[in-house]
Amino acid sequence: GFSSARIPVVRVNAHKMAATATASCVSAKALRATKAIAPSRVAFAAKPALRRNLKNVTTRALYFPTDTEYIAAIGADYPDAGIANWEEARCLFSDHGYNILDIRCEAEIDQIGNYPRSLPSDHFGGKIYEVPLILAKSQYDSEKGKKVMKNQEKNENFLKRVGEIFPDKNAKIIVSCSDGRNRAIQALEALDAAGYVNIVGLRGGYNMWNRTWDAKMRRRNLPGDFQEEWQHGADGCGVHATGATFQNQDAFQYADWKDDTEWITI
Repeated sequence: GFSSARIPVVRVNAHKMAATATASCVSAKALRATKAIAPSRVAFAAKPALRRNLKNVTTRALYFPTDTEYIAAIGADYPDAGIANWEEARCLFSDHGYNILDIRCEAEIDQIGNYPRSLPSDHFGGKIYEVPLILAKSQYDSEKGKKVMKNQEKNENFLKRVGEIFPDKNAKIIVSCSDGRNRAIQALEALDAAGYVNIVGLRGGYNMWNRTWDAKMRRRNLPGDFQEEWQHGADGCGVHATGATFQNQDAFQYADWKDDTEWITI
């Protein structure tokens, strides 16, 4: 599964839900072993085997503001764990002071969607900032029959702008691109090299976050026991609630969470 930069706007155990995966070892020379970058790179680069695995998942695996045990456990795990799924990231964001750094380009945010532009009154955590890692424009591609991101170029002001927002290298930052893969890896490496130590990657990026949380930070699927169906690499899921209504279930009508754009390497 972060020309001039767009001025960032503040957009206002049983707890492991993310699928585990194995990946080839990354050499110590290739990555500096800070708290987050090494485990994040391995987790993002992993290509889980295609499998279909039905399992029952209870609310113990989910984030709820009243679950103090879950909140404490997540706080103890990060930033060392390096990569957080959408449940863990919400906990870090709402309860542990982590900020979300959205590194998608402006055209992408306008076309696909944005993190909440205002945060609920009971949110006492971090804030949301936008600093594109790669600049691009959305244009219609007649061969693909849809809009695609073209004219890609490195945002030369990325680190400068991040430094203006987060002058303290101990700042708590969750890095999010569209799907938590290509650009997230690049941004994590860049931030690591710049000396940031409390950096966490968001598995599944904005696409999986948006399937789980709506614009008012409410859970799209209702809480309770449900059956979760893992497909294509253990990351695509369909939720079949038991006895629940279809309120807030629209997240599972979305397209594939994976971004098929071939983003450049900066």
